[in-house]
Amino acid sequence: MLNIYRASAGSGKTYRLTQDYIHLLFDPRRERVHRCILAVTFTNKATDEMKSRILKELHALAQGEKSDYRAGLMQKFSMSEDAVNVKARKILISILHDYSSFSISTIDRFFQQVIRSFAREIGVHGGYNLELDSDSTLQQSVDNLFLDLSKEENRQLLNWLTQFAEDRIENSDNWNPRKNIEELGHEIFKENYQHKAEDTNRKLHDREILQAYRAQLRQIETDFEAKLKTTAQAGLDILQANGLSHADFAYSATKEYDKLVNGESKVGKRFQDMAQDVSKCYASKTPQHIKNAIESAYYGGLQQNMQDIVSILSEDIIYYNTASLILKHLNTLGILSDLAVQIKKLTEEQNSMLISDANMLLNRIIDNSDTPFVYEKTGVHIDHFMIDEFQDTSTLQWKNFFPLIDNSLSSDKFNLVVGDVKQSIYRWRNSDWKLLDEQIMTDFRPEQLHEENLDTNWRSDKNIIDFNNEFFRCAAQLLQQKLNQNLDPALNVYPELGHFTEKIQHAYGHLYQKASPKAGTGYIHMSFIPADENEDGWKTESLNRLPALLEDIQQRGYKPGDVAILVKKNDEAQQVIQKILKYKSSPEAKQGYSYDIMGVEGIIVSNAPSVRFISGILKLLLQPNDSIQQTIVNFEYARAVLHLPENQALAACFTQTGEDKMIFTASEKAELVRLRSLPLYDMIEKIISLFGVGSWPNEAVFVQAFQDMVYKYTSTRNSDVYSFLKWWDKFGVKQSISTPDSTDAFRIMTIHKSKGLDFKVVIMPFCDWELDKKSGYFKNILWCEPKTEPYNALPLLPVEYSSKLGNSIFAADYFNEQMHQYIDNLNVAYVAFTRAKHELHCTMPKPVKTPEGIDKISTLANVMLWLYQPQSYSEGEIQLENYFSDETGEFSIGNPLIPERKDENAGLSKQKATIFPSVSTSDRLHIRHQSLDFLLENQQLTDSRLNYGIIMHDVLRNIRHKSDQTKAIDALLMEGRINAEEKRFIEEKIEHFWEIPGVSDWFSADKKVLNEASILTPTGDIYRPDRVVISGNTAIVIDYKFGDTESDKYHRQVSRYLELIATMGYFAKGYLCYVSLEKVVEVAI
Repeated sequence: MLNIYRASAGSGKTYRLTQDYIHLLFDPRRERVHRCILAVTFTNKATDEMKSRILKELHALAQGEKSDYRAGLMQKFSMSEDAVNVKARKILISILHDYSSFSISTIDRFFQQVIRSFAREIGVHGGYNLELDSDSTLQQSVDNLFLDLSKEENRQLLNWLTQFAEDRIENSDNWNPRKNIEELGHEIFKENYQHKAEDTNRKLHDREILQAYRAQLRQIETDFEAKLKTTAQAGLDILQANGLSHADFAYSATKEYDKLVNGESKVGKRFQDMAQDVSKCYASKTPQHIKNAIESAYYGGLQQNMQDIVSILSEDIIYYNTASLILKHLNTLGILSDLAVQIKKLTEEQNSMLISDANMLLNRIIDNSDTPFVYEKTGVHIDHFMIDEFQDTSTLQWKNFFPLIDNSLSSDKFNLVVGDVKQSIYRWRNSDWKLLDEQIMTDFRPEQLHEENLDTNWRSDKNIIDFNNEFFRCAAQLLQQKLNQNLDPALNVYPELGHFTEKIQHAYGHLYQKASPKAGTGYIHMSFIPADENEDGWKTESLNRLPALLEDIQQRGYKPGDVAILVKKNDEAQQVIQKILKYKSSPEAKQGYSYDIMGVEGIIVSNAPSVRFISGILKLLLQPNDSIQQTIVNFEYARAVLHLPENQALAACFTQTGEDKMIFTASEKAELVRLRSLPLYDMIEKIISLFGVGSWPNEAVFVQAFQDMVYKYTSTRNSDVYSFLKWWDKFGVKQSISTPDSTDAFRIMTIHKSKGLDFKVVIMPFCDWELDKKSGYFKNILWCEPKTEPYNALPLLPVEYSSKLGNSIFAADYFNEQMHQYIDNLNVAYVAFTRAKHELHCTMPKPVKTPEGIDKISTLANVMLWLYQPQSYSEGEIQLENYFSDETGEFSIGNPLIPERKDENAGLSKQKATIFPSVSTSDRLHIRHQSLDFLLENQQLTDSRLNYGIIMHDVLRNIRHKSDQTKAIDALLMEGRINAEEKRFIEEKIEHFWEIPGVSDWFSADKKVLNEASILTPTGDIYRPDRVVISGNTAIVIDYKFGDTESDKYHRQVSRYLELIATMGYFAKGYLCYVSLEKVVEVAI
């Protein structure tokens, strides 16, 4: 059985999921049932919460503590209380001892496990890296795209880019090629593009197909324009032949002819009415002879001409608009196809897989099979599947998951999905709420399904629940009416669009919720700010009111941590933060009130003085004369190291004269020069140690976070300073560290980030947004699959979401997108309003006048104001108009609350990390790469002759010419085989080595050098002299010795080398070089 739980906000879905999971664990017929259950969610946080909840409840049951699940278990399994406790203890121990089989994970992680398990069978490298950061990959691919433009095979791409640029410049759009292409590139990760991209790209790169396709579309445009202009000119000729002017007609409506001849492609309603009725052509006061002339012209061909124009603009224009829309973004499609190739090439080079590609790869393997081979083994082990937040599932994810659930249902196993269409706000991540609303009901037989609506809200107070019930019922009905009004003209041409006329209301069909028995009263307050109240706009006025509201909330007993400020966009969050922080330091701030505010993503690491200091030094290592970084680094150094006040620290930044502007000590400057050769991670560790950054006040957590980011970066990418700084400036500066939930500060976050959370008080200072947004060059691209010739020559096309689209062959795509936009934006409001437990405060703009018709409603504030006007209500429904004052612009239900307060953190002690310990690179544990080194790892080079000999031998082996010295020594340092002190010792010994008479000549650049080249004898013996220098027909053999004594056996060894080389036809000379003795001895054959 597949249980479908439709769980509105606060309805206890986590409780229900936990209950069903625990009930499965108690199955008396099986042991270790957790191995047979897979529960998937969509975030790591939700995964951790679900695991913790299950383990916590099992622990409570096992300990005989209070649990809401015990009674249900006793009843279902006919067990005593003690038996339940014993069973729970056994299950808990079983899970903890077999935790890796406790399968609760994100859906993406599960698919990755499947792909890795069958990597060989499906043709991918099992050791690939999963790349979560698609933005970074996209950026690198765009760079590669521009680098390859000069290649002959990319001539078509260059044409596409050129035309793309010309189009944007012609339309006065911003032209930043890199930014534009990166923004466009995000389309590649959308499922709507991916599933047809391969076939489309193949045809795009067939020049003949593309040229013919473009020519056909342009011909359609040309033919339409010519036909319209010719027909319009014929109408003007009729007027002229009958001695009529535009002024003779009512409202001069025939001026439309002039516009049509000049290239416009629309006429007004009056012109359309005139085409049907001659009486519409003149006014009642028009002289009779003019009326006669008009009627003569009308029946003499003008009416037919007008009707022809109306027909052209209602029928032919569909194909004209289609061709025009396709041509506008045909270059876009070409650029995307080449960018997709670059992304694929890059991921192959890096042996990585984008997380966005995993679903498509798995889907191609499954290929609609009932029993795909990649699931055969998995299906044996997993009997029960649970999917949380099902409304956020994408079409591909569902196609990949469907065979598993179908197989489970065929064995009559228990499965469940939980979701809420009204909380689907991630469509930009490919989620599709229609899977929950419609498709799942048709994918399985009715007898396999059990549907249940969880209709009790355990989160919010009664007034908030009642308001949400009524507001969203009316709003869904209103937006459905608005959509239907837009649909009406198209239904005559496309009757198949009729199914859209109920979509929105159906999506909100499971809206109504009951309040829980423990619910309080609740308070809702909404303020409409008149447009003229603040010359800087309503948002500025809303921000000005915010501090007083925060003070009032605290005055009534709430703590800052009880309050969340929700916004729709990140830049709005920044405005709120800046306002509150500015107010906090102003004279208006009141004593005894908190103005601390914190984002849900935590604190931005790049804002920390310690991180600015470290990143500044890295930039100065690349560009020593960067005056901005010099000032930043000097200022932070003066504040933290020299302990100067802010004004003095700033003054110190400009005290240095000459080329060197840094205020470091001489020894610090010398160390900075030496650390240039270190690997990136070690370099930063050295900077932290050198300046004691880890002990700067309140900086330990930021230093640690920064080093964690550096480590993660160097583990997967090039570890040079330049590449890291490039990544840091684009992506790293956005990184943040999370803060404990117990931190008592106002929370500021986007509505999307608030999903799944709840707060005692919710404030929305900018409670307004568009319901149907059509602005933005790239954000309004729809991926359409044309079915009509000749448009279907390419299987997938990007078209612009605009009203023109509704009058093309893509009308279904247009109204589908409009319907989705209405629901998306209403869902965002639903998620925001339902986060509130006790109080909801919203501020929005009040238009100069209430919209006169549904067609004028364009924003959420319009919807609210419309619904707060007199409406018709059924019995029992809240009459929203009764709570709104048009005079004051205030809407309120209930009264401000004084909360009950209990100290939820009593007994908890807090500890704060104040120091980040740094370890010198020379003292850090190193991995020795040779077995002999393992035996000598605790000995310094100066203490061990053997260790010294091995290291010196490896250095000389890697020096072909004298200029290779630094590179050879640095290589050993980077490998961890020597430390910084040992490096200096080796450098000193090598300098002495060059002073040995005759040595330098062996390393001159004009000779051929063979270091440790093998000599294979006919008997199979192998000899390997340290160095052979060949000049013409002379071969000089050198063997290094690092001991303090000479030996005859060394002579015999070199003599054997000389004999072998002589048999090869060379004139051989041999030398023993006693490095420690600084002595060279010639050896004879």
